[in-house]
Amino acid sequence: VFLSPEGSRCKVCPRDWLSYRNTCYWMSKESKFWSESSNDCETRTSQMLVIQDREEMEFIHNITQGTNLVWIGLTIQSPEQKWIWVDGSPLDQSLFPVTGSAEGTSCGMIRRNRINSESCNTEFKWICQ
Repeated sequence: VFLSPEGSRCKVCPRDWLSYRNTCYWMSKESKFWSESSNDCETRTSQMLVIQDREEMEFIHNITQGTNLVWIGLTIQSPEQKWIWVDGSPLDQSLFPVTGSAEGTSCGMIRRNRINSESCNTEFKWICQ
């Protein structure tokens, strides 16, 4: 969920969400497949995490330290085999190189502070924003 600054009025994140740079983040306590995780974010009127820069990756790494494996809003698009964020923007692999094999049904997850390719039918926790 993105907060829009309106004058000097403060915007607060919903309960159980964390705030960082005008964005609210929520991390699941359970594990699901990538598509189920994405649907859960939509029911919360949000989207799966789209990482903008290294500072945001560091923030995510800090809040997920106890949970090494977390789904993010990244999938591989066939037949081009290109990584695309859930907001439609392409992944900048010079900023975030993806480790692991990228095949037809691969989705992005965070392992420590790196993006990894994993089968979308694996169950991990996830982050909404």
